[in-house]
Amino acid sequence: MPRPLRWVLALVLAGGLLLGGALLLPFSEWLPGGTVGDVPLQQVVNGSTFNQLFPALDPVFRVTMSQEKRGFSEARLKQGDQLIALLAISDTITAPEALAKFEQAREQLKGWPLVEQGPHASALLVADRFQVKVIEQGNSLDAAHRHDVLEEFDLQGLASLATPVLPRS
Repeated sequence: MPRPLRWVLALVLAGGLLLGGALLLPFSEWLPGGTVGDVPLQQVVNGSTFNQLFPALDPVFRVTMSQEKRGFSEARLKQGDQLIALLAISDTITAPEALAKFEQAREQLKGWPLVEQGPHASALLVADRFQVKVIEQGNSLDAAHRHDVLEEFDLQGLASLATPVLPRS
């Protein structure tokens, strides 16, 4: 392809992109981004806020953050190099269907509803909004040990995040 033709095609393509962007600008609120699960970003707790609420460092067990996004944070609980469990905090405002499993909760932990999700996972609902979960990896944690790990989270700090911040006048 001759060089002048390449330049013309590149300019037409760049002009088309600029024109398309200018035409779509008035419809930006319809475009993806700015929401998480159809919930405005301002209402969803950022995952980095959850990080400080995970269990503190321990000489035997190590908590390593592994994933973080708006409304969710995950860490790995390790003993030496062995992965013991996955730990997670999620904001159920982005997934209200997660609340359904707590409606029939028969157990409580520190006053919050607790459910077992099969033989390897325990979940706690804090302040009717935040799900805290311990998912065993392997066979090293029974339900009682998972409950002990759940108690190590800063549950009161997590509950305080559910309190709405009033706008300043």
